[in-house]
Amino acid sequence: MISVSLTVLYLLCSSVSVEANSKRMEVLDDILQRLRAANEGIAQAKADFSNEFEVAKSKLDRFNDTSSSLGNSIRDTQIEVQAEKNQITAMQTTLVDILSRLNDTEQDLEGVHDDMSQSEEKLESIKESFNLTLSKLESGRKEEVSSRWDVLYSEKFLNKKLTREMTESLELESTGNLLGVFVGMNITDDVINYLKSRHEEDMVCVQSGI
Repeated sequence: MISVSLTVLYLLCSSVSVEANSKRMEVLDDILQRLRAANEGIAQAKADFSNEFEVAKSKLDRFNDTSSSLGNSIRDTQIEVQAEKNQITAMQTTLVDILSRLNDTEQDLEGVHDDMSQSEEKLESIKESFNLTLSKLESGRKEEVSSRWDVLYSEKFLNKKLTREMTESLELESTGNLLGVFVGMNITDDVINYLKSRHEEDMVCVQSGI
């Protein structure tokens, strides 16, 4: 009887032991599966991190290259800007010099203009005197009156300084040294009128070489 009880107890214990071992195996399998899954997850995370790291590293390298390129471009731009500034400064200096020369030229032109104005006034005066002389000569021709002094209205004498040679070129009867008093003076219309009024004679003058 005792032997049977022991056998039953052994069988019961064996059954309990088998069930326990079976549960342990299930737990171990579950743990192993979880470990495998965790390892796979870790491996995938490492792979993802590695990929992201490479991408980030590539972006950082490109950023560094871009920064270096921008730095070089900025330096080149600064050099170009300085060169442009130097050119502008040189151009400003040149423009100042040109403006100074233009001012000098303007002043010279104003002087020339003044001289031309004075020359025009003198020419106008000579023109008026010449026209007056022509008018008087024309009037004398119309009246058919001739004076020995009309020869002084010719271009050779009028408004010219009288010289000894010029008096010797005239062959005027009964003049003697009359014109010698006027040597060195300009033969103007007033002088001729004076000679006519003081020494009127109706003899026609003959001029040699005219």
